[in-house]
Amino acid sequence: MLEPGVTLTMEPFDGTDKKEEYRCKVVDTEEGKIFIDYPVNVQTNRTVFLLDGMQLAVSFIDPNASMAVFLFQTEVIGRVKKKIPMLVLHEPGINNYVRVQRRKFVRVQKAIDVAVEVDGMPSFSSVTEDISAGGMAIVLPESVQMEDGTEGKVYGVIPSQHAEPHYFEAMAELVRVHEDKKSGRRVGSFQFKDLVYAEQQMLMRFCFEQQLQLRKKGVK
Repeated sequence: MLEPGVTLTMEPFDGTDKKEEYRCKVVDTEEGKIFIDYPVNVQTNRTVFLLDGMQLAVSFIDPNASMAVFLFQTEVIGRVKKKIPMLVLHEPGINNYVRVQRRKFVRVQKAIDVAVEVDGMPSFSSVTEDISAGGMAIVLPESVQMEDGTEGKVYGVIPSQHAEPHYFEAMAELVRVHEDKKSGRRVGSFQFKDLVYAEQQMLMRFCFEQQLQLRKKGVK
């Protein structure tokens, strides 16, 4: 799947507020390793120095799979110098690649507890139908009537298998309301407006881990 010449887009995956995007090319691969040329910061167009152990979220387009986009998590495990200086990334194996739609964030079907506050109407609690680092689809109680474009504050609780639940809040805009055909419930699709980068990374990590769990269970 990964072969020399494929372009990788990478972002730090460490939960910091520092938003950066890097680009590089695959030079070579071998079992468990990906050799890349030194990445360039997309914003500054300057070469960046990545420390060993740095966690990264990597995406790439596979030209042999109908130009599908894949995402995986990796870390820097070393550096070598052959014909050119190269960084070495951990190759997690194809089973840990997630195929994603051509959108910025991975979206997963997952019910998490949320609350919504909108000026001029009572706040309400509910659960999500799906969630991504860009927004969430929330089940709307029958008593709630909202129009597209309505803005409010959403609060969410992200569960964790290894730590305490993570609580976050963000302004969000209602993009549309639709009826779920299977359940018959009204669902509102909200887009985040001002989610801080650290929380965006947290949600991205959560959704990515959920996708991997589904992949391991054989659910596409």
